[in-house]
Amino acid sequence: MRRSARVVGGAALALALAAVLSGCSSSSGSRAELYESIDGLAADSAVIVVGTVKDQHVDDATTVSSVEVVNAPANPQLGAELEGERTAVEIGDLVEVRQDVEPLLSTGGQYLLFLTPSMLPGDASSQYFITGAVAGLYERDGDEFRRVVADSGDTLPDTITITGSEGG
Repeated sequence: MRRSARVVGGAALALALAAVLSGCSSSSGSRAELYESIDGLAADSAVIVVGTVKDQHVDDATTVSSVEVVNAPANPQLGAELEGERTAVEIGDLVEVRQDVEPLLSTGGQYLLFLTPSMLPGDASSQYFITGAVAGLYERDGDEFRRVVADSGDTLPDTITITGSEGG
């Protein structure tokens, strides 16, 4: 009897823990990694682009933005943590960026984006997600780019200046 009480108690604890953990990993935008540097963010990114949002559409609950690349800055750590082949992005290319969480990109806005391949099937396979959901999202503010979500838990610079990027 005593052993079965421990098993039942252990099972109840496991169920309670599972319920708490599943609540933490809901679609509220929880992330597996918080970034402490631009190099760390770049290591998890396949490309870095400065671009202007030309168009948007909704695919189920996902907003897909078409971003025209005006600059593709380099970083020595770019893609260091990714497996597989890297895709080159050049000035003038259109890249599609998928977003499931706010804040969303705005049509006409210019952004510095750290991007990760979607790894989705079909047409979405050539699209990207913003690395760290919002960590890799900076919006043009004059001659620099400002973090859009400063309280994301990441330890990243509030502003970044990119030489050679086209003004907005």
